[in-house]
Amino acid sequence: MIADMADDNALRAHVLRRLTFGPRPGQVDDLADVAPADLIAQLLAADPFEPDPPSLGSDDDYSRLPQWWLDVMRDERAGVHERMVWFWHGHLTSGLEKASPSLMYRQHQLLRDHALGNFRDLVMAITIDAAMLYWLDGVGSSASAANENYSRELMELFTLGRDGGYSEADVRAGATALAGWWVDGDHDDEVNYDEGSAATEPTDFLGRSVMYADDVVNAVCDHPSCAPFIATKLHTFIVGEPPSDDRRVELAAIFADGGLEIRPLLEAIVGHPSFLETRLNRPRSAVEWLIATSLLFDVEIDWWPLDGLGQVPFNPPNVAGWPGSGRWLSTGVEFGKAQVAYDNAWDTATLDSGDPLSDLLSRAGLYEISDTTRQVLEEAASSIESRRDRSTMLHALITLSPEFSLA
Repeated sequence: MIADMADDNALRAHVLRRLTFGPRPGQVDDLADVAPADLIAQLLAADPFEPDPPSLGSDDDYSRLPQWWLDVMRDERAGVHERMVWFWHGHLTSGLEKASPSLMYRQHQLLRDHALGNFRDLVMAITIDAAMLYWLDGVGSSASAANENYSRELMELFTLGRDGGYSEADVRAGATALAGWWVDGDHDDEVNYDEGSAATEPTDFLGRSVMYADDVVNAVCDHPSCAPFIATKLHTFIVGEPPSDDRRVELAAIFADGGLEIRPLLEAIVGHPSFLETRLNRPRSAVEWLIATSLLFDVEIDWWPLDGLGQVPFNPPNVAGWPGSGRWLSTGVEFGKAQVAYDNAWDTATLDSGDPLSDLLSRAGLYEISDTTRQVLEEAASSIESRRDRSTMLHALITLSPEFSLA
């Protein structure tokens, strides 16, 4: 009976790690009567969290905006929808390096509006989004001298993949059809279309005749590489690894046949046995780890350590977003995590005096740990007499354990 309960707790914690930014201390215990499958259904059915907007309009906006979203993500109301907003931010990237905080927040709202909606609508909206136009140099692009950046990344990174079956001629043609958009900085950064700098005749793109931005978007979304590419990206984000070839075909069919609706694709991914079976198989990213640590310590940790850890919201390193998951376990990142743990563990809650380790593991949502990790933590607990100091040490150590660093 105890083993069965531990298994279910492990599954509940896994669901909360992947579909929310939890688990927060005590949350798994509070859900003891909810079967893992029912928990998935509850999370999928929850209404999106609609936070108050950030207070922008000062010299501190470049700092306020990342802090605002970090606070939103660690709010107890942040769930599946917030997870998907974070996914799309890392996939359809733009950043503060080229776009102002107000424009990045506007794009953020766009992602919130479409996070679980229709992928075609999402791509169309972001194609003519002001932040994206600045980020990939669409502003000022004319058909006579079209900038190819967005056309290339639209196919390579956003919709079809590097092996998506397009050519350099498609990149040039797409750029021509996408030309003509500009941002009016004198009128609230309104996005406008200038026919004088746009294409004057159709061009061949991915085997279609296109002339306008919506033609380009429809062509990439209807391309046979689109559905499997997006299905693979979302599966990897949620499950922690790419789908098998058969599973990729199955998910792509669900996505394509459903008119590129995002929610049914997500439901198909989390409804498959592989979602619950595949646990602790990818590192927590820097943002995920910092939020989990903040929740465990019950302290508000500011965003600035994320700069050293390499993942500041609204500021991806390049158009490809943040690099693969392996970097989140690098030596440099581990030293950065250690500093964060050391700086913030002093005021953590005092643990149960009879069994401090079990108390802490439960609070951290860790129900599957190695014998080595348990031994290290037990030795640390037994080496410190002060209950206060023991709690501080154990909290810091658990956030640096292999299991806490995995999602």
